Amino acid sequence: MHTVRRLVGLLVAVVLVSTPGAWAQLPSNELEGTWRMVSQELVYPDSVVDQSGSWGANVKILNSTHFAWGRETKDGESVLAGGGRYEYHPERDVYVEHIQYHSDPSMNGVTLRFEARVEGDTWYHIGEVGDYKLREVWKRVDPRQVQAELRTDTTRGEGTAVGAGDP
Repeated sequence: MHTVRRLVGLLVAVVLVSTPGAWAQLPSNELEGTWRMVSQELVYPDSVVDQSGSWGANVKILNSTHFAWGRETKDGESVLAGGGRYEYHPERDVYVEHIQYHSDPSMNGVTLRFEARVEGDTWYHIGEVGDYKLREVWKRVDPRQVQAELRTDTTRGEGTAVGAGDP
């Protein structure tokens, strides 16, 4: 969990430092921001495998053109990550990921197409990945909340990773 938390904190810090007044700016699309996975199911023709409790923290961060995703095992010993470009067409309920890098090299260069919709702070999508459909639900994360968590998390010395000089 600490690895993903540090990753999210670092990415939030980069965004804050590189875009003065970022809090006042509106995202160019409703997916921009930080998302935490709520549930994940692998839907096969004859069964559904719920993977929701199989992992530790699972976070996806999107700007206007690119995404970065990372999740860690429950024991915090390993991290899977990937990212690349994405397209979002809300008028057609379509989200497409063009994976440019991934901890599993076989995923590099893969394009995944999802039916997607956002309702409030919840993002739903489902799409085919090999011989199953991947159904996921994500909740929007307030970056200020992540920043506050990092300030108070001193268990591994990263408590001052973001905004160390802020009041």
